[in-house]
Amino acid sequence: MSLGDLRMPSNRYDVIVVGGGPAGVSAAKSSALTGAKTLLIERNQLIAALKPCGQAISKKTLETAGVKPVQGLVINEVSARVYAPNGRSVKIGETGYMINKTILLQEIAAQAAEHGAEIHVGEAFIDLKRRNGEVLVKTSRGEYSASIVIGADGYNSRVARNLGVQEKSEPIPTLQYLIAGCKPEAVDEIRIYLGNDLAPKGYAWMFPVSERIVEVGIGVRGAPLKPYMDKFIRKFGCELDGQIIDNRGAPVPVGGLISKYIFDGAILIGDAAGMVIPLTGGGIHSSIASGLAAGEVAGKASQEGDTSEKRLLEFNEKYKPWIDRIRKSLKALRILEELSDEDLNELAEVLEDRDIVDIANGLNVARVARKLMAHPRLAIKLAKPLLRS
Repeated sequence: MSLGDLRMPSNRYDVIVVGGGPAGVSAAKSSALTGAKTLLIERNQLIAALKPCGQAISKKTLETAGVKPVQGLVINEVSARVYAPNGRSVKIGETGYMINKTILLQEIAAQAAEHGAEIHVGEAFIDLKRRNGEVLVKTSRGEYSASIVIGADGYNSRVARNLGVQEKSEPIPTLQYLIAGCKPEAVDEIRIYLGNDLAPKGYAWMFPVSERIVEVGIGVRGAPLKPYMDKFIRKFGCELDGQIIDNRGAPVPVGGLISKYIFDGAILIGDAAGMVIPLTGGGIHSSIASGLAAGEVAGKASQEGDTSEKRLLEFNEKYKPWIDRIRKSLKALRILEELSDEDLNELAEVLEDRDIVDIANGLNVARVARKLMAHPRLAIKLAKPLLRS
């Protein structure tokens, strides 16, 4: 039972946010900050990181979220290393954090609550109807009305289905184990492995949590997951000889933004709208940013009395840097997934850490492409396609 239940709140809200992941808690916080009466509903019994996630983030992610890197939230400060099929690696100079994602979500939720948002856990969204400028929301515990609903309820979004959205961003299936009692070579470095023999059209990763616990994951497209995971674990048997204490899988939307995610009285964000960096599959930072933008726009629009699609399109202006990054990263993904292992090995000889960060995250992709023009085969296969509009 939430404190909101004890206060017997009114069933009328300015903004209702569905889903308590990074996008949802951030939207609730941002909406409440505008002074809008805000409700966040989460179907699970707790705000927590229940979806598989490597839990590695950039330091800028916490800056965007407005959360301090306190002990407990930050498990370790880590660098990264990317491995080509032949074993050659490139070390990424910029350091980030291994985090406890549950604590991150709960901290943002706490900020939302402090600014006046109501939070209901254990309450499932059932459906919505739009009537006379209002959105009527039915849940497992009651009925509410709102000016705007923000759908942040994940890849299989029920809000999206109720809005008539059938499109989903193309997924990559992922599988993740937490292995205990193992012996990682380093606890301050995350490792990412590329190669068509190891993870076709995807990648495998090894993220140390401690000296005895490692997150191991893999994403593969067009092939069964588990045989590749088994092969990866055998390859690193000396480090990963332990017991699996967490075994989860989930689709990660890497196909870019869906074509329509803004409606009269509604916005879809996060995984529900494909707001994930395609090449990395990373969605924490981009989802937090989407929530902050959507919450602010929805909160202000609801109080202005204009909840039209035209008014809510302001979201695209606020989220534009991320929209551009997602588009560029998707373009790079489509090209890179067709490269052979020989091509990937050559890339590892040419690219430096800054280049990898830029191309993976959809940042200065044109700069990297121009650099690759000096290498004939990579110029044809990668650089020229990247430079095309």
